[in-house]
Amino acid sequence: MSAYIVEGLRLPTGKANGYYKAEIPEHLMAEILRGFVRKYPSLIHVLDELVVGNALGTGGNMARYALLEAGFPLSIPATTVDTQCGAGLRSMMMAEAQLKSGQSNCIIAGGMESNSLAPLRRYHTRDFRYQDVDTYYTQAIFAPESWGDSRLTEAARQVAESYRISKEEMIRWTLRSHRLATQAEDLLADIRIPYQRFFSDQPIRKNLTETQLFSTQTASLIDHTNTAHLHDGAAGILLVNESKILDYQPKFKILTSALAGGVPSLAPAGVIWATEKLLSQSGRSIQDIDLFEVNESFAVKPLAFMRHWAISEEKVNIFGGNLAYGHPFGASGTINLIHLMRALEHTRKRFGLVTAGVAGGIGVAIMIENLNA
Repeated sequence: MSAYIVEGLRLPTGKANGYYKAEIPEHLMAEILRGFVRKYPSLIHVLDELVVGNALGTGGNMARYALLEAGFPLSIPATTVDTQCGAGLRSMMMAEAQLKSGQSNCIIAGGMESNSLAPLRRYHTRDFRYQDVDTYYTQAIFAPESWGDSRLTEAARQVAESYRISKEEMIRWTLRSHRLATQAEDLLADIRIPYQRFFSDQPIRKNLTETQLFSTQTASLIDHTNTAHLHDGAAGILLVNESKILDYQPKFKILTSALAGGVPSLAPAGVIWATEKLLSQSGRSIQDIDLFEVNESFAVKPLAFMRHWAISEEKVNIFGGNLAYGHPFGASGTINLIHLMRALEHTRKRFGLVTAGVAGGIGVAIMIENLNA
């Protein structure tokens, strides 16, 4: 058995406390599910499972809530996955395994996130990390102190220094991301489901200039000029195996995927670790791949990836990336994969790879084939 991709859908991304400031993420994901049913009415009877990534959580099995909110039958199970900003791609890998094993024939995988409604979190008084009753944390501690500083900004700084990537390079990459996203808005229109009165991605800055970025930078190597900010959103991908090909006519095939681990204090380099593992497992080379989608939670990720593999930027994030579209953690990788699919269709290329470096020192990568190339 193999795993095939029928289609991907996403909502317009919102800034934290923007579009979806009062919308729970489960409602955002439910709208994705309703979007699939509008396009494929039979889906409500044949879906085997929903697998959804999420990092911040509003509590419980959020995927199950979204499934029921969308009106699917009670008999269909749902699973919520937390691999931080790799959760959207990890959900795809789980779906891939289910489909290849034959345990499932039709799955929706994806991700959802609300930074706007992130719960206030405080450590228990008996937890050694507890500070006081008024101190809440916004970012978890991703590794024991013995492994070094696992804060993501610090990890991004270390990767930038390791690959000798300058602040100027990262700022210019941010500008590129917004410029390409602005140019691609119409190309991506049919994969964005309007939500209420929202049609376009709120974070994209169409008039962003180099002067603005350079004039507002701080003394830190990693700062707001080269880091994705906080966002809300949801995205999903419909997958099937051979038993449903005639019914759903998939456009892509998942060729291989990989999950890799590494030093937590170098977490953004996960995009390299996972790609190395994927290529090693599959016997393929980096030259086999036509287009890449590298998660842009930090500008350093695609820049380090290109430097490591000696890849031209013309092959990477050709519609822009998360620096422009936004980085709703659990949904981010799913959005990346949907954009890769559209990029392969638009360029009529055959092979694409999407990858994310994840908090705690994890990398995830998926390689797909455009069946119509």
